[in-house]
Amino acid sequence: MTLFQPRFGYRFSLDPLILAAHILPAPGSHLLDVGCGCGIISLILAARHPDLRVTGVEIQKTLAGLAQKNSVHNRLAGRVRILHQDARTLSGADVDAPVDIVVSNPPYRKKAAGRVNPDTSRALARHEITLDIAVLARLARRLSAPRGRLFLIFPADRTQDLCTALAAAGFQAVQTRSVHFMPRELPRRVLVCAAASGKDCAACPPLYLYGRDGAPTPDHAALLHGGFLGSCMV
Repeated sequence: MTLFQPRFGYRFSLDPLILAAHILPAPGSHLLDVGCGCGIISLILAARHPDLRVTGVEIQKTLAGLAQKNSVHNRLAGRVRILHQDARTLSGADVDAPVDIVVSNPPYRKKAAGRVNPDTSRALARHEITLDIAVLARLARRLSAPRGRLFLIFPADRTQDLCTALAAAGFQAVQTRSVHFMPRELPRRVLVCAAASGKDCAACPPLYLYGRDGAPTPDHAALLHGGFLGSCMV
């Protein structure tokens, strides 16, 4: 797969690769990728699951254009549709709702927390300027099928904010997994699978990206080679 990104401005990190590796859609599913950027998650999942139908939504015109270009370049335009639109204005008709899966690597910093990047593209991707976790949770709940799932990756130190937003929207976390750079370090990210009608939350084994020797772990290698990371988060 070849992906075009902006030379300057926001460029994706490891987070969307981690998130995509934990999603195993049922055959024939329809997935909504909110804040799809250049299409990284949408295209990975469409390439790995040939019967998956994907709608990606991106507020930034340049990134939406790149996502469309990437879908065509990788011969996935027939199953990946990109909308240049503010997710807050989405209707069910826009995305052919209900959808089976909503996935997002959302902005992770509170609007008033820290210095906002002067680059507009990076600021919108990193700070909750146009989309915060509460809005995203309500949007996912409104557009999801009754048995739909919401998959997110979020800073581990904001887990309580995430759980509060999910509960307010009528979601319950059913699976979680902490993401650590190395053993004995505090988690940097948390992966969450949420459902409207859930069960008790299951904590999957932690994901370690690097071993004590600093070498990438087998799970880290699986991110780039299509491996599914264990039996959790499905």
